[in-house]
Parts: sequence; C-alpha cells; structure tokens
Amino acid sequence: MELMIHFKGLPEGMDLDRMKAELDYVLEDSGWLTGSGQTAQAGWVELELEDERRNPKYGILAVKEYLQKSRFPAETTIELAGTPVGIYE
Repeated sequence: MELMIHFKGLPEGMDLDRMKAELDYVLEDSGWLTGSGQTAQAGWVELELEDERRNPKYGILAVKEYLQKSRFPAETTIELAGTPVGIYE
C-alpha cells in the first residue's frame, strides 16, 4: 500500500534527510521509502507499507504518530489511495 506524506515545512532543526532516516527507523519491517522531494514551498515523501505479512494499519499509525510527536505543521497530510487526511485528524 502506498502512503504519501505532503508537508509545507519541517519542524525546526529537521531536514529532509533526517526525516527520511527517522521514518525508516519507525517503519522497521512495516514499510520502506520509495521517493521524496522538496522545494522552497513544500515537500513530499512516498512510502510503501507492507501489506502481505502485516496489516498496513500498523505502518499508517506509526507514521502518523511520528509526524505528530515530531510536531509537523498542522497542514501536513498523509495520502492513502488518493485521499489526503490531516495528521491531527
């Protein structure tokens, strides 16, 4: 299952490389990074969540919890199957 994170800014002191490393750690065997990009206005990270051996909801919850605890801006969304959802919803 593909999950996209869309953000307009990163928490203070964080860069895209750190975010990707932390997401990789959080996901462990539940998923992996497949792409990312960032401009001056916004950025995105694409993840593939394991759904053959494990329920992908565990990966989704882990990513959402990571984004909340890292204090990503409120307009940050995760997108599943083309539907964006706010990380604080």
